Amino acid sequence: MSKINKNNLFKLSKLNIFLLAVIIFFITGYILYPLYSLVKDSLAVFSSGNQTGSFYSIAGSSVLNSVLLSLITAAGSFLTGLFFAYIFHFKKLPFGNFLYSILLIPIAAPPLVSTVAFLFLLNENGLLIKIITMLTGIESIPFKFEGWTAIIIIHIYSFYPFFLLFIYSALKKIDFSIIEASYSLGASKIRTFFKIIFPQLIPSVTGASLIVFMASMASFTAPLIFGGSIRFLTTEIYSSKINGDSSAASMLSVLLTLISLLFFLMLRYYRSRNSFETRTKGTVKSFVSDSNSKAGILTNLTVYTFITIILLPILALGFLSLIPEGSLMRNYFTEPFSLENYFKVFKDPKFFEPFVNSIKMAAIAVIITIIVGVSASFLISRKKIRGGKIIEGLLSLPYGIPGTVIALSFIISFNTPNLFSGFIPLTGTFWILPLAYAVRNMPIITQSSLAGFNAFDPSLEEASSSLGASGYRTFRKVILPFVIPSVLSGAMLVFINSVGEFVSTILLYTYSTKTISVEIYSQLRLYNTGAAAAYGIILFIMVMIVVYISRKSVDKSVSF
Repeated sequence: MSKINKNNLFKLSKLNIFLLAVIIFFITGYILYPLYSLVKDSLAVFSSGNQTGSFYSIAGSSVLNSVLLSLITAAGSFLTGLFFAYIFHFKKLPFGNFLYSILLIPIAAPPLVSTVAFLFLLNENGLLIKIITMLTGIESIPFKFEGWTAIIIIHIYSFYPFFLLFIYSALKKIDFSIIEASYSLGASKIRTFFKIIFPQLIPSVTGASLIVFMASMASFTAPLIFGGSIRFLTTEIYSSKINGDSSAASMLSVLLTLISLLFFLMLRYYRSRNSFETRTKGTVKSFVSDSNSKAGILTNLTVYTFITIILLPILALGFLSLIPEGSLMRNYFTEPFSLENYFKVFKDPKFFEPFVNSIKMAAIAVIITIIVGVSASFLISRKKIRGGKIIEGLLSLPYGIPGTVIALSFIISFNTPNLFSGFIPLTGTFWILPLAYAVRNMPIITQSSLAGFNAFDPSLEEASSSLGASGYRTFRKVILPFVIPSVLSGAMLVFINSVGEFVSTILLYTYSTKTISVEIYSQLRLYNTGAAAAYGIILFIMVMIVVYISRKSVDKSVSF
């Protein structure tokens, strides 16, 4: 194998060698160098004398709270996703496909939009609270949507779709004849589930657990808005940076990264030791529930109730976006609907600028990830270059690094001119934001395009070459059309993640580079509820349009 790799390395064209140089430059300058600078800066915390004790106290409580929150979020999301995946697979529900699509709405809503929606729905002056007080006649309810309860609810709402998608996909691959055989041997439904069904779900559950745990560890918006005095790693990193304590922020960032990477390695090890494989010989069937039975009625009622809960935050956001400014302090149910907030966004260039910034930055991030990620995938999969696995691992490293950490490492690394910053201070400029987005989302495009290249039949490439086609023509006419769907799917996720990115943006933006997410937060701090809601709805619609266009493009590419 090493001989083949060596020969392939010498056979690389000038273009491939150039692309390899670009990839190495990107990895060195924007992944390894910032991490090195971050670790170096974090060591200064031990020379702070009397402040070291207080740092240990803050770090200890922050680590404990963040890990506890992530474990609770993963457990709650798992139970919720498992329940609805089981229901939608084994039960026949009216309008099942449509209802299933609604359950996936939270995954398309940027975290800031979901958090703001819950704020407008359940805070002291929230829409649902207003309705309850009007219907019951009480002045206030003995419940405050804040602290641990609020953060956990928002996290489960935002992250359970990952478990739903992964588990539902795994259930569809299970041969129903195995389940029938278990029943025929006298096993109960519970025993069948734990002995037959669940072992086959382990790879999907561990994959979703990894995503949800790391996303929860990196979560910033919900802890910032609802956390109050509760310490979390992400909010403490932000507070330390704002207060000028760079070394403390760096050390907390290192801790956050180490915990995320440790959990990543633990889950990969667990999945490798508990893999389960079955060979399907029959078709997968579904139970058909009697909707008139008690169990059927209870199932339908549970699903419809949860669907309502899923829609309520977005509906509340839409409702409040139609209420004129200042109505929040009055009874806004008596106020006439108005498009004033939307007109303000689109008519005033100052209000419209965040959209332009967000779209530009997201588009640039997509371009960077495609150039680096697709090139790396091509060289790793098709050219079998030496060190391919190392390159893949390094490009996937940001998967375990929260956005807060990437932002802080960029600030430390590019605050002074150097080779990787173009010999200018990059901090505070427009370009540092899309570059941070690209680094954060590089694993997505790398893995999606790598999957496409690995699925490509090499004999097609050999056939093209034997017919006299050049390497470039073979790539453009044979290989590229095959991998385009995978690249487009990855690019869509990169754009969605970037256009609504808030975690890293809050540390990197300046007044002239304000994005949609920052503008929503700014409007909230100014108590401009209607404007914040309008921005949130527009961002949500923008994401849904991107998803629709991307799916259509993928379908056309596949049919072609």
